[in-house]
Amino acid sequence: MKFSILINTHNQSSFIGECINSCINQDFQDYEIIITDTSDQKINKKYIKSKKVNYFHLKSDAKYPVMDQMNQVLFGLNKSSGKYICLLDGDDKFSKKKLKQLSYILKDEKIDINQDLPIIFSKNRKNEQNKIKNYKNNHFYKSALIDWPQVYGTSTITVKRKILKLFFKKMQPFKWNYLAIDVQLILFCSFFFKIENKLNKITFKRKHKKNLDDTFSNLMTKAYWVRRKMQLNLNFSIKKKNTLNLDFFVTNLVYFVVRFF
Repeated sequence: MKFSILINTHNQSSFIGECINSCINQDFQDYEIIITDTSDQKINKKYIKSKKVNYFHLKSDAKYPVMDQMNQVLFGLNKSSGKYICLLDGDDKFSKKKLKQLSYILKDEKIDINQDLPIIFSKNRKNEQNKIKNYKNNHFYKSALIDWPQVYGTSTITVKRKILKLFFKKMQPFKWNYLAIDVQLILFCSFFFKIENKLNKITFKRKHKKNLDDTFSNLMTKAYWVRRKMQLNLNFSIKKKNTLNLDFFVTNLVYFVVRFF
């Protein structure tokens, strides 16, 4: 098996059908779909009748949504057989050409993990080219501001199976309960493996009110700074040293204040 698509979903009934269909309609055929679902109700059977689909309904860990996602990915990984793992959130979708295009670039065995540049879309804005800039690879930015690799989102990640297994074995990812799998996995791989940012317009990332990203994007919330502090701690746990830049000092100062609220 070349690819295993691991779809994680939780109460995304408005989007999951479109997500699954985008995987079933791929131009490339050597793949399987593993769906892990922690929704209150099971997915409509019409979406999972394809022979390529393996569906599992799991118990949710509602206290930490990102850990719910992490647990789903681990469960799906253990049920899968593909050489490469494509991660996909249940509210996003793939271009029908995604697996075929990935199969071309992954002929280079040196590529351990790939993040493609997604297209952001929403109910009111469809198929807009994402404006993400890879500014975090800029030397000045990394040394003076934030020493953190660019993360495009869970659904943009394709990774070798053996590396994803190593990540779960070595990183203890459930320890970092504010950090989603894309953040942890990209940081882990940035130190030990080769990350590529090849291909674009093959992943569609949906923007809506219940995005997990939005939970941690408001600088005026305690959750934002708890997450930032946890990122620094995770970074230190891997590098065994702190990068004394603007992010380090600002985050520690604000976290010291907000932790009392």
